[in-house]
Amino acid sequence: MSLAAVSETGGAPRRPVRPWVRLAVSAAAALGTLLVAPRAPASAQQTTLDRITHERTLANGLQVIVVENHAVPLATVEVVVKTGAMAQDSSDQGVPHLFEHMLFTGYRALNDETFAQQASELHASYNGTTSEERVTYYLTVPSTNVDRAVAMLATLVREPRFAVDELNRERFVVLNEMGRDLSDPREHLEREVDFNLWGTGWPRKNTLGETVALLAASPSHLTEIFHRYYVPNNAALVVTGDVNTAKVFEWAQSRFGGWKRTPDPYVAHPVPPMPKLDSVRSLVVIGDVSDVTVEVAWQGPSVTVNRGDTYSADVLSQMLSDEQSEFQKRLVESGLFQSADLGYETLAHVGPIHFFGTTTLPNLAAALTVLQAEVTQMGSADYFEPEELRIAAKQRRVAQSFDLELAAAMASEYADWWASAGLDYYMSYGDSLSTRTPADLAQFAQRYLSGRPYVIGVLAKQADAPSIARMLQQYVAMTEEK
Repeated sequence: MSLAAVSETGGAPRRPVRPWVRLAVSAAAALGTLLVAPRAPASAQQTTLDRITHERTLANGLQVIVVENHAVPLATVEVVVKTGAMAQDSSDQGVPHLFEHMLFTGYRALNDETFAQQASELHASYNGTTSEERVTYYLTVPSTNVDRAVAMLATLVREPRFAVDELNRERFVVLNEMGRDLSDPREHLEREVDFNLWGTGWPRKNTLGETVALLAASPSHLTEIFHRYYVPNNAALVVTGDVNTAKVFEWAQSRFGGWKRTPDPYVAHPVPPMPKLDSVRSLVVIGDVSDVTVEVAWQGPSVTVNRGDTYSADVLSQMLSDEQSEFQKRLVESGLFQSADLGYETLAHVGPIHFFGTTTLPNLAAALTVLQAEVTQMGSADYFEPEELRIAAKQRRVAQSFDLELAAAMASEYADWWASAGLDYYMSYGDSLSTRTPADLAQFAQRYLSGRPYVIGVLAKQADAPSIARMLQQYVAMTEEK
């Protein structure tokens, strides 16, 4: 996966480029320098994951995932819940993100300590994240404090408190975050492109939210969200790093075992299917910028419906990002684009495919023409060299191996994959990439890119907007004729 609404970037299969909506809170300074463990050979990757990963499901349905690595005395404890923007409708866009804030704000220990105060006593850093298909809460602690971290997160997600005065304060914190993000011209471009890409399904992708919905959120509505989605059979506890698996299972049972199971929330409240994009759309976003940024977006596969296509998407994006690829040579080394990247976000409810490129006004027409030619040619198996596929798959496996070395940071990887694709997907990810062939990638391009409806947006300064708008009209007309 190369792109998504998440905050961090890197080489991991699920480390996208676009920012997650985050509640950024830290209770301690850095806890130390991570040591590097020996990297397992790519051929042994599945065996390594099977050896270090331990899973158990409690009687109430909570999945407990433990990943042991004793390189450094650190551990991360994380709770992930299958909810987020996908559970929204038009009236509560952004409320799951506000809910995430409110869990931290309303937390009180038995001695009336706040979450920040308790985290400080554990020498912990902590955070929460909200994205399309998951909400997470985590602490990174010295390994001697893992049991107390498990207890804190159990209290956090099982005993919420939604006071009116705290809600009124916190909603403006979220609104300020929204204003800050939307002041970034590129964020504005991405939001406008996504709005057009998803149409009536946009509320289920709009992690950032809308002002009216956030202002209307009430304690009773937050309580409804809690009772519907914050149940053990819709959640997982992930603990990674310098831990003892048997002890973690014991602590999980003690702290979470009494959490009452309920019916699957998505049986009574299913996520509606995403509407298909049925036409090409174009737009120009004006910003205080010097370069011209091009974004093209297509609707990609669902990991629960078209799993094989998601592997093809990741291999393709890895190939195209390689500086030595013909794609980069024709688009970037030629001088048409200053940068060019195409990536896919792995999601259950349809992941997007995004192209981002930076160019100049004089080069824009030629850059778009060459880009369109590349996308069209991807529909032919001759476009892909088998050796390039092999290298791209290996690069992804190596990136996953590097992640395994950062044991304390692995919780988010496991949590993210668990929520959208399932843990088995992550465990077999590296091996599955190796099965992709040039024909698979060509089929992927035919199914999702070549000749498929798309949204194209261009970010530019105001003086250039009229000429770019005319250029886009001509470009769209040309591609529709083909």
